[in-house]
Amino acid sequence: MRLCILTMKNDVYGRRIIENICKRGFAHWVHWVHEFEPPTADLLDNPEKYLPKSMPECNLILSLGLLSDLQFNLPIIAKKTKTKAVIAPIDNPNWIRPGLRKQIHRELAEVGVASTFPKPFCSLEETGNLYIDKFAEHFGRPRLEIEINRGLFSTVQVKRGAPCGSTWFIAEKLIGLEISQQRVRDEVAKAHHAYPCLASMVSDAELGDTILHKSQYIIREAVEKKRRLETDDELETFN
Repeated sequence: MRLCILTMKNDVYGRRIIENICKRGFAHWVHWVHEFEPPTADLLDNPEKYLPKSMPECNLILSLGLLSDLQFNLPIIAKKTKTKAVIAPIDNPNWIRPGLRKQIHRELAEVGVASTFPKPFCSLEETGNLYIDKFAEHFGRPRLEIEINRGLFSTVQVKRGAPCGSTWFIAEKLIGLEISQQRVRDEVAKAHHAYPCLASMVSDAELGDTILHKSQYIIREAVEKKRRLETDDELETFN
């Protein structure tokens, strides 16, 4: 895997994801990181001015929080880097509006590049593309292994976690917690905000909610699904 990452200069969102990828043992994937300066008014008339002067070949591009006008350049960058796939998460509805998403997807497809636009990033799942799926095997929609002992969470292992790292943080907070549904929901919400989640609190028309709330629902559902299964198993053993 040769992973090329595009982000905004001094942006907490992109930096956190890069740091988490490295922390989880995949620093060797990161082939190149480019930080964009905020563009001026001439970007759309002169996009080449804002492109990196040299771009190495890569398998997968991550576009992390680029401003909307810079996202237009993804097909150009993909072609120059000979990439095979692009992941452009939408954790803020202003980064890639639905119309722009369709345009980028179409232009990438025309040059043989697969693309996906998870909203939020922690909703990412396999798409059938080799490189997207390799990334999504480890980062994306949370997948947990949970053990319950005497009504408490005894073990919570992250098999796949949010790219920002919040899943691992939340998993630690669950250890020793009572398994009642309300306690679980309260603790997940508390930990999710404490991390904190960097997704937007602006209402998104497609979701009918904020992207931050959608992110919280995703991790809550992952925990609840495993909690119910493990609780049933414990009751069967007890009986």
